Amino acid sequence: MRRFKAYALQFESSPCSFERNYSTLLTLLNFCAPNSLVVIPEVAATGFCYERKDEAVRFSERVFSELIDFSKGLSLTVVITGFELINGKLFNSVKVFDRGREVLSRPKVKLFLPGGEGEHFSAGSLEDLNVAETSAGVLAPVICFELRFHGVLNRLKELGGEVFAVPAQWGRARREHWEVLLRARAIELQRFFVGANGSGKEMAGSSAIVDPWGRVIAQNKDGTAVIEGEVNLSLIEQVEKKLPL
Repeated sequence: MRRFKAYALQFESSPCSFERNYSTLLTLLNFCAPNSLVVIPEVAATGFCYERKDEAVRFSERVFSELIDFSKGLSLTVVITGFELINGKLFNSVKVFDRGREVLSRPKVKLFLPGGEGEHFSAGSLEDLNVAETSAGVLAPVICFELRFHGVLNRLKELGGEVFAVPAQWGRARREHWEVLLRARAIELQRFFVGANGSGKEMAGSSAIVDPWGRVIAQNKDGTAVIEGEVNLSLIEQVEKKLPL
């Protein structure tokens, strides 16, 4: 598809409140139209449940499995992150499910060390970066803090990324950074950005969909929301012709 709806889900995830978080996620997912892209906030189902890591891994596995089926039933492309144990190491991994298939899985490359992620998760390497060919174009997942790193984003563009999907738990104290970076990266790379951030007392909200000109198609500052906008991939070519970089 060259034109489709994209959604960024926004809500507050409480650490270790597995069922409540997941119930909210599923409720919001039901507001998304078939044949669309849905981006879910970082570790939305578990929160950063460091004190019960094994349970968080098992619950994330359940969520991944069920959302694969959900994506098939509603013809969705879904981007989500969660706890994943690989060879005895704990990762914050992003998954892309496209209409019943897992088409991408990779660990977070740039951990947010000020928030203590490095004490719990292992970091992936730049070689893990990849894009996913989906029914919603070529998706380039960017996990929260990775948004700050030009090398990560430029590599994903070089790999063919058309729509940058950003699941995040970006802190409220740095809300302006989040809003500016989403737009600046869209302008810099001439690509669509769909940023789904957590909300509540600690997280910045301000989930948004931004086009390759840096125009905010849709945004919601605070609270629980389903942010909806149209992605027209032909706009990428138009922008590159008018402003070749």
